[in-house]
Amino acid sequence: MVEYINLEIPNNEIIYDGKVKMTYGGQGIIRFNDKMLGKRVYVIFPMLRENTKDGVIVAVDEILNKGIHPENDHSCGIPLGRKYVGRKCITILQEG
Repeated sequence: MVEYINLEIPNNEIIYDGKVKMTYGGQGIIRFNDKMLGKRVYVIFPMLRENTKDGVIVAVDEILNKGIHPENDHSCGIPLGRKYVGRKCITILQEG
């Protein structure tokens, strides 16, 4: 029997909870506003998910440690590969 890594994440630590969007070039991206620029985040791809009153419990499929890069004058984002487009993810700041 395989044991999965389970994480309990409080709602106040989650900065993005949704799907990875596709850029015009077909790559994956998660977009944020400018106040996140230059920070590092953990992008968590869950296999299983259970919402609780105070947060979410996930069985982890994959975790990426990524930096937030400038997009244009009004936004920034996390570039990801094509294989992540459309996958649900939860993003939290590395520095709490």
